Amino acid sequence: MDIRLWRSIVRQRTLRALTSKEKKIRQRGGKPKYKQLAHKSFNLFEVIAPYKIILAKEIGYEFVAFKEELEEKAKLAARSRSRLKLNFRDTDIIDAAACSVLIAVLDTIKSQYRILKFQIVRPKSKPADHRKHIPYDVDAIFCHIGLYKSLGFNYTSSSSQENVKCWHYVYSDSADGEITKPLLDELKSMGVKGIYPSYIEAIANAVEHAYAQNIYSEREFPIKRWWMLLAILEGKLSLFVCDLGHGIPNTLEKTQKANVLSAIWNRLKQLGKPTKDCLYIKASTLIKETRTGLGHRGKGGSDIRAFIDKTPGSRLIIRSNRGMYVYNGKDKPDLTKESRYSINGTVVQWNIPLQEIKE
Repeated sequence: MDIRLWRSIVRQRTLRALTSKEKKIRQRGGKPKYKQLAHKSFNLFEVIAPYKIILAKEIGYEFVAFKEELEEKAKLAARSRSRLKLNFRDTDIIDAAACSVLIAVLDTIKSQYRILKFQIVRPKSKPADHRKHIPYDVDAIFCHIGLYKSLGFNYTSSSSQENVKCWHYVYSDSADGEITKPLLDELKSMGVKGIYPSYIEAIANAVEHAYAQNIYSEREFPIKRWWMLLAILEGKLSLFVCDLGHGIPNTLEKTQKANVLSAIWNRLKQLGKPTKDCLYIKASTLIKETRTGLGHRGKGGSDIRAFIDKTPGSRLIIRSNRGMYVYNGKDKPDLTKESRYSINGTVVQWNIPLQEIKE
């Protein structure tokens, strides 16, 4: 055998062997070991988004699995100095609740792993559609709220659909209200004044309790932040406040006195502590009303319910960890729903008919 041919074969076999080892090292989150392969991108850390990114009806497995895979592969990609590839090619449907959590997760990843680089595969473009009830253009929404830009991509969209242009997003690490000024100005122009106290209170509670240090958790909180999403969808104003903290079921007993909780459990006809997250969420909305009945004073969650009570057709939806609670107003049936899966955080949502607000 020719010596040059033999050397070529040996080099190729060695390169294949080193490449195989390097892939295994990167897959475990290890740093590049072989200098000659350090420049190679093995595309091991690709996250394929589901067809539907939704939380509207329930906290489902598909969304939670997507969120957890995103968090885990971001950690491995950062540790191995690889890129994180986000593939939204097959994603065709997204709702506002899930979008607020997705924004929060990506913002947290970006803040936690500052050296991490991203690759994006955009959703398929949609043709112009002028029907009244149409699915949201996922790519246009991501462009409009600045999700792509936050990851380092200056993508644009020519979509002029109303259910895209109405979305707005803001975040803050404090509850002083300054960061929310642009959105509050817009709410005021719509005649939305009564929601301000409830809105600020929910944000303040998220900042005060969501990341409390006196509550044990196996999770880490790289940033203590809340995210807000505003959208006008089919004649309703929807507000979303999201955090990725402990969750209401884990904070309620640490922030309220035993006699207040006991009174709430009696009201909810619980013989002892609830075993479902959704009941803890419902209890959190009854705190101020219960404290008043017991002769106490202090901050609670009653303002959130009060705004729903005085605004016909409005609705409060709270998702926290495994639970979901829907409040439709005084003397109307509410809904509690429990999931096997946890979003590891909280999303507080208000749906308010615009005509009721303006009146």
